[in-house]
Amino acid sequence: MVSVLEMAPSWASGFESVLAQMHHRVGVDTLPAHLEKTCRITIAKVQQLDVGVFRVDSRERPLPLVARLFSAARPYAAAEADLAVLSYLAEVDFPAERPFGDAPLTVHDGQAVLVTGFVKQVPKPKRPPHPIYTLGARIGQLNRLDVPAGADRPAGALHHFAEGTMSDELQVVAGWLDELKDRVSDEGIDAVEELRAAAAAADGGHGLPEALVHPDPVPKNAIFTAAGPVLVDWTSAGRGSRLAAMSLVLRSGWAAVPFMKGYTRRTGLTEEERDRLAGLLFSRALIHAVFRVCLDPKTAAATAKKLPVLLRDSETKAAELLSI
Repeated sequence: MVSVLEMAPSWASGFESVLAQMHHRVGVDTLPAHLEKTCRITIAKVQQLDVGVFRVDSRERPLPLVARLFSAARPYAAAEADLAVLSYLAEVDFPAERPFGDAPLTVHDGQAVLVTGFVKQVPKPKRPPHPIYTLGARIGQLNRLDVPAGADRPAGALHHFAEGTMSDELQVVAGWLDELKDRVSDEGIDAVEELRAAAAAADGGHGLPEALVHPDPVPKNAIFTAAGPVLVDWTSAGRGSRLAAMSLVLRSGWAAVPFMKGYTRRTGLTEEERDRLAGLLFSRALIHAVFRVCLDPKTAAATAKKLPVLLRDSETKAAELLSI
């Protein structure tokens, strides 16, 4: 297995670096010319869907393509592993976006570019019933697949924050808080220390059952088609705690219950997963809370005071999910 540090040494370089990787791309204006050359198409239109994600309409194809332009700070090897996941999912006919052409992965201005086919969403009346239930079942199916050799890497963290597992994500968050000590008042130091201690003690899923995981299987990353949900954005997918990888969707107020019902139809939780679910939900809430504090350090004291509420809410949500 490739180590986290070999895959992405850049994520330990600070909160400002994380923001740059999340929001900064170069060569966007020359990307269409690059895609015309590498994909051998004539581009009619390029539309930005998200930071670094573009819909590409061509004159030759009835369906668009999607180009993902990764940060220059992200190693090319990480994008190669993304492609290995997608190629494997195509081989086993798992519902996911598909790599396009003979060379779907290229480099533009020092940044990896991964091109896949566009998945078209259909109106709600044309979708099968219970789409979130079905999405949960899809993840249960995914977790029973083999991990492809080219993508046997630690996974489960949100790739915007870290490459690796949720445990790696928590280590990165702790580093953000260490930096923050110089940006807060004397009153805020105690709050930062309290958040730092919470991050150090938080559960990252280490030792729980591992599987091939999508790091963020929320409804936003599913395209709902006439044949059911198709998962997209497989950035940093690989081997990780299956429960930690679902922590964000399981915190949802509306999607968590049907998702868990669908998931457990396919795959049951172990007793240890059941025991640690609340802790994982708290970890996900804590990571997002610290991210917001780093954006606005003045909120450190108020956020630290809310830690007991975050824990209580996580325990309540876990009890709800485990009762279905």
